Amino acid sequence: MIRCRFFILIFSLLSSLSLAAEIYRSTDQYGNTVFSDKAPKNSTPVELPPINTTPATELSNKPPRRAKSSPASHSNQITIQNPANGAIIPNGLIPTDVRITTKETVDPSQRIVFELDGHTLASSTSTQYTISRLSRGPHRISASLLDQNGKTISKDSIDIMVYQPGS
Repeated sequence: MIRCRFFILIFSLLSSLSLAAEIYRSTDQYGNTVFSDKAPKNSTPVELPPINTTPATELSNKPPRRAKSSPASHSNQITIQNPANGAIIPNGLIPTDVRITTKETVDPSQRIVFELDGHTLASSTSTQYTISRLSRGPHRISASLLDQNGKTISKDSIDIMVYQPGS
C-alpha cells in the first residue's frame, strides 16, 4: 500500500514537471519556423505569457427574477399571414385580402384593428379584411389586437408594393 502511494506521488511529480517544460523556436532547412519542447541546435527558448484565466463567478442563492405574468387575455399575439411582408401586388385594382392569425382564440371583448398607411380601415373580431383597392406605390398594412379598454395587446405590420396595369 505504501509503495502504491509512493508510485502515485512520483508519477504525479514527473507529469507536472513535463507540463512546465520549455518551448523552443528554431528554423528548419526550408526556412519554416518550428516550435518544439525539445531543444534542437540553434534554437532559442520562447518566453510564454502567463496563462489567461478568469476567476469563477459567485453563485447567488437568490432565484432569478421573473417578469410579472400578465393575464391570459393579454398574452395573445397577432401575425399578418397574407399578404407576405415585402410582397408585390401586381394589380391594386383587384381586392386584396389581409389575413391574420393569433396565438390564441380572440376573446369576444378584444378587437382587431386593420390599418393601411396609418389610417384605420376596420375594427372587428374578424381575422380577415378585404381592401377593395390599393393605389400604386409602397404601403404599410398593420393589424393590432386591442383589449376591452382599447390598449394594444399585440401588433404586426408588413410593407408591400403595389403596381397598377399600364404603370
